Amino acid sequence: MTNNQIAQSYLADLAIDNRSLDITFLNELQSKHIAQYSFNNVAVLLGQELPLDIESLFNKIVEKRRGGYCFEHNKLVFTVLSELGFDVRLLLSKVIYNQDIEVARTHRVTLLTLAGEDYIVDAGFGHLGARFPVKITLGLIQDQGDAKYRIIKNAKDDYCYQVVKDGDFFTLYTFDLHHYTESDCLLGHFYSHKHPNAAFVNNLVICRKFFNDIQSLRNNEFHHVKEGISQTTKITSFEQLHQLLIKVYQLDFDVAISEFLFHKFVAPKAA
Repeated sequence: MTNNQIAQSYLADLAIDNRSLDITFLNELQSKHIAQYSFNNVAVLLGQELPLDIESLFNKIVEKRRGGYCFEHNKLVFTVLSELGFDVRLLLSKVIYNQDIEVARTHRVTLLTLAGEDYIVDAGFGHLGARFPVKITLGLIQDQGDAKYRIIKNAKDDYCYQVVKDGDFFTLYTFDLHHYTESDCLLGHFYSHKHPNAAFVNNLVICRKFFNDIQSLRNNEFHHVKEGISQTTKITSFEQLHQLLIKVYQLDFDVAISEFLFHKFVAPKAA
């Protein structure tokens, strides 16, 4: 498939009309993407290869509905936006979760410029990620209806991508505006799905996010956050996990996969 065919098929799958390529279009694209295509690391835990060529990503995320993580989701979105004529370039960020720590750049996002304004487009962060692109206007609080975001700069002159969490702003990741290439992504991608200490190698993580409705699974807990009220369900059997995978996340997995994931990554966390 050509990139144009992929872009048009992607938009058709999300039922998005691309006649008006404006911020409303971008809001619809990001919000529909994170609702339909799950953020997950199942392929990592199964030891599968994770190629980043665009045809493989389209096949995995859109055609097979297998989801993925940031290097997959955000490259697919980047390619679609670029093909549609948007001014985009990739950035690499450091996930710090509100800590003053030095870590590697293991999170891919997209910098998009529209009508002279810069935005971060991120369809691959999971539970705490934004449903809409976040404008890079320092200190501007952006209320997305079910969460508030802003971007500030810290003492090191890094940009901080923040969400309101527990009543205060919480930095999810930091980034700069340096120029990065696809080759620069390879190291972070390799670490994230191959290194024995990487979070995605050691934990089962799955999420779909709708307006005021987050369905998030981490190891032995399923968190359903609706209208700001969180309900946590313990996962105690592979049959229960399998039902969540196929019904909530619409992942068409054989029960043997659910059984493997349960015994390897869910049950040990409950011990």
